Amino acid sequence: MRSILCFFIFFCSCSNTPESIKDFITLEKSAVETITEAEILHTENGILKVKINSNIIERFHDKEPQIVLTNGIEIFFYSEKAEIKSTLTADRAELDKKNKIMTASKNVVLTSVDNKKLETSVLFWDEKRNKIYTNSQVFVTTNKEQIIGDGFTSNTDFTNYSISNITGVINLQSDTE
Repeated sequence: MRSILCFFIFFCSCSNTPESIKDFITLEKSAVETITEAEILHTENGILKVKINSNIIERFHDKEPQIVLTNGIEIFFYSEKAEIKSTLTADRAELDKKNKIMTASKNVVLTSVDNKKLETSVLFWDEKRNKIYTNSQVFVTTNKEQIIGDGFTSNTDFTNYSISNITGVINLQSDTE
């Protein structure tokens, strides 16, 4: 009788509360790896092409996107001579390793060495095609004007670009120049 009572108490004491199940499920979706203050260098044939600085990088196992960069990122695009040609900053980015596309979001700014600046909410970098693009609203500022549009495509060094659906142009130079 005593063994039946012990057996009964043992099985009654094992239970899963909804809170413990929720905690377990949440842990499964947590990052499998977290890196702080990280720097990633991308080279081709020994030549530096891209440098990425991120405050936090998280890698996930069975979740897309698998790599998420948060709390501020900086991406430097380099020329063949290892000179910085453009810089992209954002609050967050997600890497699609399979398609080699990065999605930068929140306070996205792309600047070139000749002082052009693009501001938008979302920007995609297609590493395979060496293109940067968005369909979101953009503000492009040059030394002469600010152009507002809905859509943007450029090479990574921001020297050859096009703006779609231009909705406004503001001349930044005075008539006396």
